[in-house]
Amino acid sequence: MNKPRVDLHYDVVNLILQKGSVADRLRLIAAGFDRAADSLDDVLAHLEHLLNPDGGLPFALRPGNPSSVKETAEVLALLAPFKERCPQLVERMVSFLVSRQKADGGFAETLNLNPLIEDRWGSTTGREWYPVGKSITWLTGKALEALCLVGYDDIERLRRARDFLMYSQHEDGHWPDYKGQDVSDPLGTGNILPALRAVGVRPDHKVYRNGRAAMLQHLKSAVENGSYADMVDLASVGPPEDELEKNVIERGMELIVASQNKDGGWCQPGTRKSDPELSSILAFILKKCCHEQRSG
Repeated sequence: MNKPRVDLHYDVVNLILQKGSVADRLRLIAAGFDRAADSLDDVLAHLEHLLNPDGGLPFALRPGNPSSVKETAEVLALLAPFKERCPQLVERMVSFLVSRQKADGGFAETLNLNPLIEDRWGSTTGREWYPVGKSITWLTGKALEALCLVGYDDIERLRRARDFLMYSQHEDGHWPDYKGQDVSDPLGTGNILPALRAVGVRPDHKVYRNGRAAMLQHLKSAVENGSYADMVDLASVGPPEDELEKNVIERGMELIVASQNKDGGWCQPGTRKSDPELSSILAFILKKCCHEQRSG
């Protein structure tokens, strides 16, 4: 198989700088896009201003909204390479995340986010994968990975989050969005595998191996179906371990490149307008997979 074309055809940086959120801009900086890196100081200042008094980032990154574990964890993970430049910002965000850990080890959003989640994703679909007030597996994965990446060292709290995830996996290798849910969610698995690696779960552990195998099968099917939006999880399995895995990841990278719009972005399925968040994520994933392929 020929090496995939990994250079994007169109300029994603301009789209994100014009229409993306502060998180989207930070994602391109973390990915190593040179032109985006020039705005790091502005991004850090924006985040400092945006932060709520409790140390969390507001839901949807809109001032005045209650703090969200999802937004805070996603941004904190992206800040990890720059934590020496913003230690107080990182410390406040860590404190907020820790405050949202529940007794079972999982992480949950507060009840006052319920109407905002309903407005954004709908009362039915939002509740299926993003309920409030209860521990969510994929949310715990995001929080756990972020805390590990910035060097949080409360072993007991990290272990509780790890165990919440280790003991909630379904037999098919994927995870439900929360304990008691019958349906498996591959998108949840995509958020959990990096967290298990970050917290030190052995790569040969049965839970990790089964989850990784399930995700690779999901990615293989998504590539075959041309489901480019599913490539947001392409880096979740880590570097390929054999030629078959390498083939899946390379084809996934090719799919990302081939599905880019002329304005530099990618559309949510069923729409025609480029979505800045999805665009920044796919650009970030492409860069990460390129690095891992070269390192391997």
